[in-house]
Amino acid sequence: MSIINQLGLNTRVPYHFLLYSFTFGGTAFYSWVVSPIVFKRLPREEFSNLQSHVFPCYFGVQTFAPAVLALISPLKFCPFTGGLLAASAIGGLINLVGLLPVCKTLKEKKNKLIADKQDKGADGEPSEEFAAVTKKFGCYHGVSMLVNVVSIASLGVYGLALAKGLSKL
Repeated sequence: MSIINQLGLNTRVPYHFLLYSFTFGGTAFYSWVVSPIVFKRLPREEFSNLQSHVFPCYFGVQTFAPAVLALISPLKFCPFTGGLLAASAIGGLINLVGLLPVCKTLKEKKNKLIADKQDKGADGEPSEEFAAVTKKFGCYHGVSMLVNVVSIASLGVYGLALAKGLSKL
């Protein structure tokens, strides 16, 4: 018997489990541990710059990893678990191709208003245009955060179903 067989590496289970662990652990850890820490520690501009470089990869993983998980699942197809993986992948895709570009454009518009000194009126209060862009950014960012939570939560529930399914193998 080969070492591959002895270690159980001749099945999809270890690869599926490692990819699931990486995806769920990575997205949850970055969202709920790393981002809050760097938000508190970095100046806002540096935090924004960091996120703009991380998010394309982050949402890419959140989009494609659930699809790969569905393809290499050691479990029989189940609409419930398939739906959870689809929800996670769709959430990543919505953020990657829909919300991320809009938020980036709005952030650039805010930065241009600041650079052009059009962010404040004569009274020192935010200008109407700056306030409108800030509000719009906040709305899209809030939706993005909600979609991200749904994506991560669906992966978490999938993990519970995966554990239950693997306990039967």
